[in-house]
Amino acid sequence: MKVLLFEPQYVGHNLAYVRLIASRLVEMNCEVHLLTSVQATRSEEFRKHLDSVLPSINVLGLDRFSVRAGSQGIRVNGPRAIVSMMRSFLSGLKEVEPEHVFIPFGNPLAHWCGFPNPLSSWLQRNQIETELVLLFGKYAYPHTDWKSAIKEKIALSILAKGPWTRIHHIVPHAIDVMKRHPSRLTSIAHLLPDPVEPVPMMSKGEARRILGLPPQSRIVSLVGLLERRKGVRELLEAFEIAKPNLRATDKVLLAGKATDETRELLANRFSHLIADGSVLCIDRHLTSSELWAALIGCDLTTTPYPAHVYSASLVIRGAAAGVPVLSNAIGWMDETVRRFQLGTVCNTNDKYVFADHLQIALDGAAGYRTSIEAKQFVAFHSSENFAAKLTQRLAERMGSRAAAYSTCNNEFVLGSPRPAAA
Repeated sequence: MKVLLFEPQYVGHNLAYVRLIASRLVEMNCEVHLLTSVQATRSEEFRKHLDSVLPSINVLGLDRFSVRAGSQGIRVNGPRAIVSMMRSFLSGLKEVEPEHVFIPFGNPLAHWCGFPNPLSSWLQRNQIETELVLLFGKYAYPHTDWKSAIKEKIALSILAKGPWTRIHHIVPHAIDVMKRHPSRLTSIAHLLPDPVEPVPMMSKGEARRILGLPPQSRIVSLVGLLERRKGVRELLEAFEIAKPNLRATDKVLLAGKATDETRELLANRFSHLIADGSVLCIDRHLTSSELWAALIGCDLTTTPYPAHVYSASLVIRGAAAGVPVLSNAIGWMDETVRRFQLGTVCNTNDKYVFADHLQIALDGAAGYRTSIEAKQFVAFHSSENFAAKLTQRLAERMGSRAAAYSTCNNEFVLGSPRPAAA
């Protein structure tokens, strides 16, 4: 079967999703086409994520997308960006003429396609089964005021009018809300794992040698893109306050490519922590092995994201690595860390509260043991389970044995308490 993946963006998790889906489709003997941007094909991330599958798929790169001014990445917000995406998508559809379509990051198009437009009309007219993956949205967390509740209902109604055969969401609360909505969303909404690849066989000592980390220090890590929304400042301020009560050899590891803003922060506001070796920074795109080393090699990992109420893959990776997580007590992170006993939560937006919990969590890290609930949580979010669930409908259409793939049970995830309102 001829299958099209539409993903013009190349920063963040987007291309990692593409690799997992494309690999599964190749195993199913599909003719796989990736419709993307020229900018993506020229990026470091494109080679990093897709080198293993590129020989087996067809790539169509278009130069019609709106590009972020002064930075990398494709613009996905705003009318001009959306129009360019929809036109490019439609152009690619007409050229490839697929039988099945996946949109690994569907949030930018999800609601615009609920209004009359040429793209939705073409998909519906040609009866192309189209599956959408959503990562966030107003319906992904509870609302306490009537205005937000009304906006949620409107958003769901528009979403239901789109040309989607299936809608996949990685946040359990979003699926719960969709299942209760009086529309076709009740039958087309499906919970999807936020995928994490298998943890490599690597000891803490080996992990530290890979990254050149001190073997005896206790290390607190913040891994991934180092930017404002990941709470770099919040972590360093808390560490600075807690430092007199910590061991002299305790370190913070910042591992991942930093934005210019973060580099300036380290060079000025926190230069003294860099100078005395308290803060270690690996400022570059991490390989998969290096990313895992940054987690396995630490004693405590953190996700102090100031305003992130959705799924956080570093929480899942920390759990998979068997390392306790200290997260901000908001949204998905708050509910998930508590529910599956993955570590500690606190108000990381308050630097004094964060500092207190940082000391407590680091002192208790040596006694952390992965719970049965945590193991179930990690199993659900495996990359294999992600690919199997996402391609289940396609496998059914193809009459493939893969349709009978035994995926992990959703019940323990969907049965969890709802996260508190952000």
